[in-house]
Amino acid sequence: MATLAINADRSEVRAAADWLHEVTHQHEVPQNKAIALDQCLDEVLMNIVMHGGTSATNSPVHLSFELTQKEAAITVSDSGKPFDPVNAPTKPRPMSLDEAEPGGLGLSIIKGLSNHLNYEFKDGRNVLTFAVAI
Repeated sequence: MATLAINADRSEVRAAADWLHEVTHQHEVPQNKAIALDQCLDEVLMNIVMHGGTSATNSPVHLSFELTQKEAAITVSDSGKPFDPVNAPTKPRPMSLDEAEPGGLGLSIIKGLSNHLNYEFKDGRNVLTFAVAI
């Protein structure tokens, strides 16, 4: 397992991506699976930064990576507003370019790329785990 703590700030998202790249390379996670994890992590962290509120910036965001024989998983723990992405509705896909609006597809991306998604609110923190099968 590998861990990292970052601040809930846009400038820290790149550091998290670099950490994940290093960890997945070190553990020989297939590139397509590492890319899926990276895209999910980026969406999760940007949601924390943009929607977590001031409570999200008051304590570090904790990241952990775990590899089993079946999956590579990332757990993200933050002190932002409680939000359950597992049970939150996803934004419907636009039927035309006229209906398309920027943003709002992060949950669809996370749910679409993850083989496993788990959320709990524990000890005042959001704890989200997403994983890809390997």
